[in-house]
Amino acid sequence: ITCPGVQLKDKQELYLSVFVLGQHKRTERVPAVFPLFFQERLVFEKEFANIVDPGDLVKLLEFDTAVLELIQLIPPEGKVLATYEENTRDFLFPDPKLTHGRRGLQREVLMKRSPSFTGIAPKLRFSTTSLISDSLLISGRSHIQ
Repeated sequence: ITCPGVQLKDKQELYLSVFVLGQHKRTERVPAVFPLFFQERLVFEKEFANIVDPGDLVKLLEFDTAVLELIQLIPPEGKVLATYEENTRDFLFPDPKLTHGRRGLQREVLMKRSPSFTGIAPKLRFSTTSLISDSLLISGRSHIQ
């Protein structure tokens, strides 16, 4: 995360909170000095029952929201400095269609700064990799692939 020219008045550490596919994860904490480097891989897995067509999965993901928050550890609960929200389909698959592209393509987006955050909006650089696979569902005695 970059934010040229911005110095944080509070010196408590920061982390990135990520909410995707109904799951919440957070990065390790880093010092409160820009640029912030989160060199981590966060893995989110989700099974979608009764989805057979990848097109149906894409439609379902359009109604879900991915939320990323830059949080500083200011007591008592931490302070949200900036957020980024996007529907999960566009977050995971930024291209206009589901195709296999270059793996690990870097993306840059501007986060929306909170009213208490002074300075320009932080720029978030990240990449996503998605894997969709079929699974064998066992329901009683029937096997559906």
